[in-house]
Amino acid sequence: MIRLEKNHRLVTHHFERVKAHLISNINHAISSGAIIKKKHYFLTPKEIRYLEFIKKEVNLKKLVTADNTQFEEISKWFRRINTNVGNTTSAFNRVLYNIFIINLYEKTDRFNKTKFIQKINIDTCPYCNRNYIYVLSKKGKVKPEIDHFLPKSKYPYFGISFFNLIPSCQTCNGKAAKGELDPFDENMISPYEIEHDDFEFSYKLISIDALSPLNGKSGVTVSINKNAKIDGNNRVFKLSKLYSKHEDHALELIIKSKVKYGEKARNYLNSYRGMKFSDSEINRMIVGNYTNIEDLHKRPLSKMYRDIAIKEGLI
Repeated sequence: MIRLEKNHRLVTHHFERVKAHLISNINHAISSGAIIKKKHYFLTPKEIRYLEFIKKEVNLKKLVTADNTQFEEISKWFRRINTNVGNTTSAFNRVLYNIFIINLYEKTDRFNKTKFIQKINIDTCPYCNRNYIYVLSKKGKVKPEIDHFLPKSKYPYFGISFFNLIPSCQTCNGKAAKGELDPFDENMISPYEIEHDDFEFSYKLISIDALSPLNGKSGVTVSINKNAKIDGNNRVFKLSKLYSKHEDHALELIIKSKVKYGEKARNYLNSYRGMKFSDSEINRMIVGNYTNIEDLHKRPLSKMYRDIAIKEGLI
């Protein structure tokens, strides 16, 4: 799990990019209704009043720029105005889905997913920190997925909200992990609200084979400490089970610490051909991964490396 930092300049720019499209979509729904399962559905006067209220710029901005601290309050308001909101089979929920998802989020000429991901500027999946999520082409043929933290089927009105769109790997966004699960039901927290000290990786070393110390069968187990705040994320993304597969990484760090690798490497780098390495660069060379908090997104497993390296005194 990696924290995403809030950038309000990007959020404001995002709203300005989608505002006109949203107003146009809402106006079309008010005047023409929507085609739902090949049937034409016209909004009721009450539903029209709701949409007229939503499309006011101040309200639309509040919706598109809402963050994780406001999601629950806004979703309760939508359910109060119409109990069918959130019911994926209801007509009005489908109208909202057309407005925010089909006619905006899914329209590449209206919402450029590739540029959105690039502007967030994160290199590994914030849900797991196990997979790279690089964008490799301008046309977006190779890019990570975007997860709707609050699923778009149940919360279509958050379908284009900046803080609800989380770049993620295919594994974490897949049906076997998060899929369409509701974070409110699963007690999950957004990458925008997680703190790096909310959880910590630990290990247990039973033995090391003297004849083959790096064979990966030395009784090392990697685990994530129990913390109610991240319990839902841990369970949904199966993080403890997945990280238990990375015992070889932990073992290498443990052995480095036992042979005083960190001290030797630090002395060597400080005298290497007159080059001046910063402390963070030396730590990176010793550990084999980034260790500064602000750099943890740059390489898979970095949080695990950092925690174990600190415990072992490597950094």
